[in-house]
Amino acid sequence: MSIRPRSLPSGWYPAERGETEAKLGAWGRVDEAARAEGALAAIAPHAGWYYSGRIAWTAWRSAAESDAVVIVGGHLPAGADFRYWEEDGFETPLGTVASERSLTDAVAGAVAAVPDHHHDNTIEIHLPMEAMRFPGLPVACFRAPNDGRAVRLGEAIADWASSSGRKVFVLGSTDLTHYGQAYDFEPGGHGPAGFSWARRADKAITDAFVAMDETEALRRADVDGSACSVGAAIASMAYARRLGALRSRLLMRGSSDETAPSSDASVGYCAVAYRR
Repeated sequence: MSIRPRSLPSGWYPAERGETEAKLGAWGRVDEAARAEGALAAIAPHAGWYYSGRIAWTAWRSAAESDAVVIVGGHLPAGADFRYWEEDGFETPLGTVASERSLTDAVAGAVAAVPDHHHDNTIEIHLPMEAMRFPGLPVACFRAPNDGRAVRLGEAIADWASSSGRKVFVLGSTDLTHYGQAYDFEPGGHGPAGFSWARRADKAITDAFVAMDETEALRRADVDGSACSVGAAIASMAYARRLGALRSRLLMRGSSDETAPSSDASVGYCAVAYRR
């Protein structure tokens, strides 16, 4: 049995079960009053938990009860191949999460995905949350390119769910605008004025996510540079629409400079849920 080991250091997310459970439990208690439920799919960020974990956990807590889970990551340019994790299981602080082999094989074949041998935070950062929200449930892990073909991945997952009769929760993983000298990206200037520009860019693409408008989301990501993995978000939206989702909800948003006010760089985050 092949197990994909953890690759991110403990600063990204906890290394131990107790700390993982305590952190997620604390965020859940803080945000209980604003909890959303019944989501078929969601979008969530993938920075280290210190910066975006609470926002990401709102997306996981919104999920409807399911039989299997799909995490779609990104960090792939337009035109790249779809990728999938081929191992039998994935290491987390809460134990090994099993791969959903049937779903993985069927969807990988449908979109001509290739095995993913690279380390990447867009999926890994979410695995402990999947294990906490859905103990014992298998997961399929894909990465989508940043182009309109990402719709095919979402629709292929939906077709598998429909044909198998199984309920699947899909999470698309993307951060928003990466702003500042550290990212060599300051179209709105330096300092507070630049951060205000980034907030506007984040709002524009988040509005597209809430409107379930894949075309506008892709356009905003291209024009403003406001999402690092927009393909993952597009796959999530396409899956939800294929299964009849008509409602969306912005659960939470924020940015890294709000967590670290002295920083001269900023990354934006949002969580959006989709329901019938």
